[in-house]
Amino acid sequence: MTAPKPFRRQFITQALWILALSALASLVLWVGFFFILMQLFQPVNYYEEKIPSIHQWADQEGAALLDPAMRPRLDEIVPREGIRYRVVPLAGGPGYGTLSREEVPGKGELIRHLNQSDSKDGNIYVTHPLMDSREGLKGVLILRYPLSLAGSNPGKGSYAIAFTVAFMAVPFVCLAGFTFLFGRRLEKRLTPAVRRLMEGAEKIEKSDLDFSLGQVGGSRELAAIGAAFERMRSALRSSLEKQWRIEQSRREMVAALAHDLFTPLTLIQGHAEQLSKPGVHDEERSRRYVETIRSNAGRAIRLLEEMQEATRLELPTFILRGGPVDVMPFLQQKRDEYTTLCGEREIRLQTEFRDERRRRRSLFLDEQRLSQVLDNLMANAVRYTPAGGEVKWRAVVKEESLEMEIADSGPGLSEKDLRFLFDKFYRGDPARSPDQGHAGLGMFIVKTLVEKHGGGISAGNTARGGACFRFWIRELEREGV
Repeated sequence: MTAPKPFRRQFITQALWILALSALASLVLWVGFFFILMQLFQPVNYYEEKIPSIHQWADQEGAALLDPAMRPRLDEIVPREGIRYRVVPLAGGPGYGTLSREEVPGKGELIRHLNQSDSKDGNIYVTHPLMDSREGLKGVLILRYPLSLAGSNPGKGSYAIAFTVAFMAVPFVCLAGFTFLFGRRLEKRLTPAVRRLMEGAEKIEKSDLDFSLGQVGGSRELAAIGAAFERMRSALRSSLEKQWRIEQSRREMVAALAHDLFTPLTLIQGHAEQLSKPGVHDEERSRRYVETIRSNAGRAIRLLEEMQEATRLELPTFILRGGPVDVMPFLQQKRDEYTTLCGEREIRLQTEFRDERRRRRSLFLDEQRLSQVLDNLMANAVRYTPAGGEVKWRAVVKEESLEMEIADSGPGLSEKDLRFLFDKFYRGDPARSPDQGHAGLGMFIVKTLVEKHGGGISAGNTARGGACFRFWIRELEREGV
């Protein structure tokens, strides 16, 4: 799909098209108006073109035009509907003509304006001399005519004015028309994108984040807004889902805590009541009761410690406290601990440690948390390995990472275990895990700590059927975690 153009470029392109098409349309309409003008109206200079012939006739008649008896002949020469005239003798007298005497200037003005054209109030005044062959200048002929379309078309003045207004309005009408058309086109291009953004905002307002805005077109700016809007929606959804999971986890933790503490606390309460009864002096029975109370109290404490640890790991403020760890001595120390643990259960521990680094050095790790991961995995392997069984522990030290594998010879992991093993509060398949004296947080804690180290963990079964855990961790940044 072609990327949308920036709004600025679209706007400039539209404006140029509007101006170009408006100019072209105006030119075409003006040509049409001109032909209509030529057909229906007399040109603006219609009466101006008749002035030379009137002057030529006046020159032929000369001072004879001063005689009022010449008026009928002059009326025939001068078009009455468009030209007003006045014959003025310089010797004095009113003269005659269709032009009022108030429009005639004094003698001095007349002489100064001989053979000149003067404009006044939209009319042209032409002063022409009337000569006598013997005595010279005897008078003047003043002609007044309009130089406008309305004035050149008597009886059609209102039509001429309307035509003139329409002629002048052509470019503005074309500009407005093309602006409207291109504006509608731009609106159709931008409206769907704006509508999608508004619909998305309304859905978010209603806490409905289960939608995708998709690609928003219209302009590059709207597409950028749409992409930012989609990122915001996705972030909000992730935040709400995370909040929901935290709340769900909190409810599950409370429910699990109540369930897991119910049995040991009930046993503690029952045995305490038995001990408090008068007449109970059997020392052996009292010892068993006390041992049961102690055992169940320890069980309750372990459950609370696991839940507290899981909660602590999920806090945003939790950080790993890295330090230099000489890995090979660390592994050998842990091997000694686990050898003792396995020996108590009559289980064989096989270890294989391999250092693939070119130069031996300390890795920057959280030794305490790494020990916690190994302790949980090894305790899990020992728990499910029968007496006479075997636990294999393999470790490979690389330049900036550490890989480990712990496998047991127990019953292995079921399909359900493989799906949910690392989930919080998962206690395992009852067929594999009859012992329910834990909160189901051990593997969750292991996975969380491994991931905090920038690594990963997986679970599966060996070829012989036992459970096998593989994980790797990355060396921590020395600047801080």
